[in-house]
Amino acid sequence: MKSRVKRVLWLVIPAALGAGTLTWVLASGDHRAGHSKRSPEEAASVPQDGSRVAEAVKLAQVRGIDGTLRMAEKYGEWANDPSAISARKRLLSVLFSQEDIGMKLNGVLAAVEADPTPPEKDPLWEHLVTSLADLWKGDVATKAMDLVMAETRPRARRVLISSFAEVATSERLASFTSEQRQTLTETMIDVVPNVPAGQKSEMDRALRVLGGNDLADIMAGKGLTGKDGHVLESERAYNDALEQTKQELADTGKANAP
Repeated sequence: MKSRVKRVLWLVIPAALGAGTLTWVLASGDHRAGHSKRSPEEAASVPQDGSRVAEAVKLAQVRGIDGTLRMAEKYGEWANDPSAISARKRLLSVLFSQEDIGMKLNGVLAAVEADPTPPEKDPLWEHLVTSLADLWKGDVATKAMDLVMAETRPRARRVLISSFAEVATSERLASFTSEQRQTLTETMIDVVPNVPAGQKSEMDRALRVLGGNDLADIMAGKGLTGKDGHVLESERAYNDALEQTKQELADTGKANAP
């Protein structure tokens, strides 16, 4: 845990941002009434507002901390406007393009948290998850797994967890060292009890890849008491092997009988 704390300090919000400014960015999302009722597919089919795109392009020209905060604020502010999807993708593109990994992640996660839309209704959620998953390489991946454990903002934490579930169930996992895979498995085990219901299925898939079917079943509470009728894969294999051994012994006994 000490090493994790040290590593995560590398990714925390830069002191120059200040707690007050970040609170201001996130609070701006709390004051908006409701969110889009459209499905992601419906929202994506809405004609896009060119004026929003132009404003996003203008915002992208504001560099530094001020620009990051303003883009995060606008990303959340436009969340209820399906015609602003293209503009919001533009803002994400700029936030993801920042060279400093700490500033990059803080800008993206601040934007994610400023959006009140449930992930299931968010037309940009999958884009966010895969874009983050693409960042998890080398030392950055190790430090980001620590960030998963340190992040307390609900939406930001969820997108981080989903991005690592995406890593676990894609070809990206091949780039992880054995130590990183172990850390990822431990991280998924640590977070799975507290993920929302809508995230359970992706966690189940990730755990099956990382630790096998029994790990996923045990984390889901299956086969622990014997009362649910579920038999763990390892227990089933043991029982099958035991029955086969008994049968072989019986057959040998018959063959050796006078």
